[in-house]
Amino acid sequence: MLKFTASFALIMVIGGVFTLRLGLLPFEVAFYGFGFGLLLSSLVALIATGTVFRRLARKEAVGQWVIIAIVSVVPLSGVLSTVGIAGFKAPAIHDITTDINDPPVFRFTQSHRKPGENSLDHSGKELIALQTQAYPHIKTIYLPGTQDQGMTAVHAVIDALGWQVLGEDKVQGHIEAADITPVMGFADDIAIRVRPLNEGVLIDLRSVSRVGVSDLGANAKRIEGFVKELKIRY
Repeated sequence: MLKFTASFALIMVIGGVFTLRLGLLPFEVAFYGFGFGLLLSSLVALIATGTVFRRLARKEAVGQWVIIAIVSVVPLSGVLSTVGIAGFKAPAIHDITTDINDPPVFRFTQSHRKPGENSLDHSGKELIALQTQAYPHIKTIYLPGTQDQGMTAVHAVIDALGWQVLGEDKVQGHIEAADITPVMGFADDIAIRVRPLNEGVLIDLRSVSRVGVSDLGANAKRIEGFVKELKIRY
């Protein structure tokens, strides 16, 4: 029975990934199916692992229990390695920006979004409070050079990170892009603003998930990755 349950849970997890990735089912149906499979895998892994240790203590053969435990742990390991422990502690927000007082505004992205997906309007004071508490280190980036040089630097980082450019206003120093997650195929949108200041430029980013209430820290990680890549190159 447990072997069947482990197989069913694995099918639910894999099926959830494919239906999300290919858009075969509504997001809520596919995601909850994936979540149910993951929860079931956790339960099976717990039971199977406990049985393995109990049989070892009694010097009994563990047989298929080890295989069941390993098969059930694989989906959990994949999620943990992708999200990380910190991701599960992230606040229930999906809109992160380097400039909380004047976040970049999206101009081109709405046409790439489907009805019912998250709004691109900033939520204001409540969101600012949650972001400030969770990610106080996310700030505006300053680079020496002209606005054109700043835009060139931003484009180089976008290419390096594999983001898809959705629109650009070179005069205003504004770029919008999308980042597609490799496994689940989730799309998050990024607005980047490059403004001249004295002998340099101020670079601000805003990253917003298209679906989900919580991003499990993904948007903050994306901005952190952008900043890291920018500092390595420039």
